[in-house]
Amino acid sequence: MVLAGGSGTRVGAGINKAFLQLAGRSIAAWGLNTLGAVEGIGLLVFVVRPEDLEHARFVDARETEHPLEIITGGETRQESELLALRHLADRIDSGAVDTVLIHDAARPLVSHGLVSAVLHAARESGGAVPGIPAADIAAVGPGDTLAPGGEGAGSLVRVQTPQGFHAATILDAYEAAARDDFVGTDTASCAEEYTDLPVTWVRGEETNFKITYAQDLLLAQDVVSALGLRSA
Repeated sequence: MVLAGGSGTRVGAGINKAFLQLAGRSIAAWGLNTLGAVEGIGLLVFVVRPEDLEHARFVDARETEHPLEIITGGETRQESELLALRHLADRIDSGAVDTVLIHDAARPLVSHGLVSAVLHAARESGGAVPGIPAADIAAVGPGDTLAPGGEGAGSLVRVQTPQGFHAATILDAYEAAARDDFVGTDTASCAEEYTDLPVTWVRGEETNFKITYAQDLLLAQDVVSALGLRSA
């Protein structure tokens, strides 16, 4: 599942940032093509806003090598994920889909290797997320002081996507969250609240950053150029 619910406001664009161009293709197409090329991924669900359906159909027809199942999302990220899981519900119930990966379209430079690692770890443990150790974070001490001895360093990670989970379990979790009006910060937070899945983490990638501001898009263009990347 690839989520493209952003508006592009903070990038300074007049359209959803997922459909801005990055080295000849839309930002969304990069991640979609990478995920679609990973062994074990059988289908791609592209979740977009109703007003972005035309853009999504263009991406499907002209920019991706793998067919997309395009659906419209909800008002929140969690509602969009729930709608995507419901879209897959019959295939989850039948066992045709055993694991789901949820990825942000705004992270175009995720690598084939990272997607494979998350998928493998999710199938092994039931849940997996990529993360970068947050060595630059310090715990706060009393008053306006920092905790002594670098407390907190090395114990936190900056979580990325794709996040992977056992499909039937995460579907049940999202249905339970909807009944309780629980809204988590990401897929892992919902899994933590409503499942007993042990969520493992795999080493993320510095280049798997999220495009939020205009400078992020410029950085992504520099990375594509420097590494000689192509969207396929």
